[in-house]
Order: sequence, then C-alpha cells, then structure tokens
Amino acid sequence: MIKQKSWEAAFDVIKSLEENGYEAVIVGGAVRDSLRGHVANDVDVATNAVPEEVKTVFARTADVGISHGTVLVIHPLSPVEVTTYRTEGTYQDHRRPDKVHFVSSLAEDLKRRDFTINAMAMSGNQEIIDLFGGKEDLQNGVIRAVGEPVERFKEDALRMLRAIRFSAQLGFEIENSTFDAISKQAKDLHFIAKERIKAEFDKIFVSEHPQKAIQNIQQSGLNQFLPGDYSQMELWEDFKADIGSWKGWAFFCLLQPKQDVELLNVFKCSNNEKKRVKDIIDAYQLLISDGWTKRNYFEYEFEVLKTAFEFANYLKKAPANPKSVEEIKQIKANLAIQKKTDLVVTGHDLIRWSSQKSGPWLKETLEKILTEILENRLKNDQQHIKKWFLSEYSRSI
Repeated sequence: MIKQKSWEAAFDVIKSLEENGYEAVIVGGAVRDSLRGHVANDVDVATNAVPEEVKTVFARTADVGISHGTVLVIHPLSPVEVTTYRTEGTYQDHRRPDKVHFVSSLAEDLKRRDFTINAMAMSGNQEIIDLFGGKEDLQNGVIRAVGEPVERFKEDALRMLRAIRFSAQLGFEIENSTFDAISKQAKDLHFIAKERIKAEFDKIFVSEHPQKAIQNIQQSGLNQFLPGDYSQMELWEDFKADIGSWKGWAFFCLLQPKQDVELLNVFKCSNNEKKRVKDIIDAYQLLISDGWTKRNYFEYEFEVLKTAFEFANYLKKAPANPKSVEEIKQIKANLAIQKKTDLVVTGHDLIRWSSQKSGPWLKETLEKILTEILENRLKNDQQHIKKWFLSEYSRSI
C-alpha cells in the first residue's frame, strides 16, 4: 500500500464502493506518476456508480461537479474526487463537451482521455489496467494521443498545448502522428480562453525542459496562433524558473523583440505578476546600461534584483559590478534605510520648516532627501535633514 494520506484515502474510498457492489479505480496523472516513482498528491477515483449512488455510500460529500459526474468525498484523511465513468458528446466549441453520458464500462471511460500515459487505471489492489499502451509509452518516453489524435484535439484544442507541456515536464518526445495532428489543428487554439493557455505556460516555465516546449510550439506552428515571439528557442536551453512561473514570464518578455511586458495583458496575467515582471525588465535594463545606484537597490525587492542579475549573466550582458548575488544581498542590507517609512521626516515637517504651501515641490524634496540619505550624503536624522533642507534646498522653492 502506498503510504500517503491522499492515496490511503483513495484506496479506502475504493474499498467502500466495492463493498457496496460498485466498481472503482484510481485514474489519471496519479497512476502515471506512481509508475514513474513520483507519488502524486491529487488522487482521483472513477467508478461505475452514478453520483447519487456515490452519495449514498459516504456520510460526507460535496457536489463539486455533479453535472459532469464528480462528487467530492470528504474523507478524514484527505478529500477524494469520485467521478462516474463517462463518455462525452460532440465538442461544438473545441473546449467542453455538449453532453456527458454516464457509462458502466471503464474501457469506455479511459478511451475518451487525452494521452496514453494518462489513460491508465489502478485497482484497489494496485493492479495496473492499461488498455492503450500507456505503460510502454511511459517507459519509452513518448506522448501519444489515445486513439485518433486529430479527433482528440478537435474535442479539446487545449490538449495540443497539454501535449507540449507534458513533453517539457517529463522530457518526453511527442509521437509523430500526434505531433502532425497538432500542426494540422493548430488554428483551433483560438477557441481556447487565454486563462487556460496561461495556466499551461505557467507549468511549462517551471518544468525541467522549457526549451523543448518552446521548440515544439515553434515547429508545430502553434506559435502562429499564440501571442508572442518564440524564435529564440536556443536561449531557453539552460533556463530554470526555480522560484516560480513569474520568472519564466519575465524571461519570455525579455526575449520579445521590444521586451514587451504588454504581452502579459493578453495572457491575462495577474497584476502582481505584471508588476514583478515589469520590475525585472526595468532592473535588467538599468543594470546592463548604467548599472544600479543605491536608489535602485532600495526600490527593487531582492528577488527582482537577483533575477535581473541572473538574466544579465545568462545572456552574457552583465557589467563588472555587482559580482554576485551575495554582493547584491549585502549592498541591499547595508542601505541607510530599508523602506520609505524609515524616513524620520514627513511633508508636514517640510511645510512647517519652510512656511510654504503644499505642492509638487513637496514630493520632489522628499525624494531628493531619500536619495541623499541612500547615497550616504545625509544622515537620517531630523536635525541633520532640517539643516540641509534650510541651507541647501529651501532657496530653490
């Protein structure tokens, strides 16, 4: 027995369903990953019991997707999604089936799935049920569509990008007829919401082999139906988004002809992602042109500076200084102040000292004071600042 709460819960759910006369198995990525020696956290169960029957077996359930046959069983160890075996009707929008039909056959359920490595099942006694050669494809490192690949991609056009994402995550090759079908159906990608496409790119960027994905996007022709430029695939060879997908988005934008961060709007990235990426691009450009001032070290968070520095080194455009990430950390830590609220004077102080009315000069003066302190030309001391302000700056107001 696999000793992990989510697996133990799934096996317990299977046992309960079988004791009540139903058939049940673990399906999907959990089976694939377990065969690779990677124990997945999300363990889903499929059954010939319809949702109403599933709900009679368990004391606590939630209707998370009951129209598509899914019931969430609230198990003490871990919640488990239980879905009725099903087939799907036509896909008018290349995204969602028009109808879902519950069936009693596991074989019928498995043959509707996208790729052979995702179309295996595991019984309660951990026997692998493999009807489409998924185990062999897993051993050989192949992404192959279940059945006719053109039909699979017509059903859900996102599967084309999923094939490419799996190749990047697993380091697998896409089987020839499956790859040819991607090229043939590439135009259907425009049916897919940008949010769903963005989610696939998030996973590509943090994968082990992002260059493989960029290359497959370019060579399959999907790039013609995706925002952005994918021509500099060779620069992705050693790229690693070790701290999150936002690092991949920053590198992707950096490689665009005009280092275009507006691309993130098209992909429906979050405001936090957009700000982080813009900061990295700006910090990168400052670093490779004039270098960073202490004000730059103050304004940008450490992860932004670190990422911009790593990009500059990776692209062989880094200046002589700083020499290392550790030096960046040290410079930032040694700044006279760490945040604007550390400043010991406010606009009210400047108004009181100068007898001037509020205006644009106030913000400008505070910014100048901040820079003077960061450059160690002025102490963050109220009396020192007052003396400097009255003698050096108030005359120009």
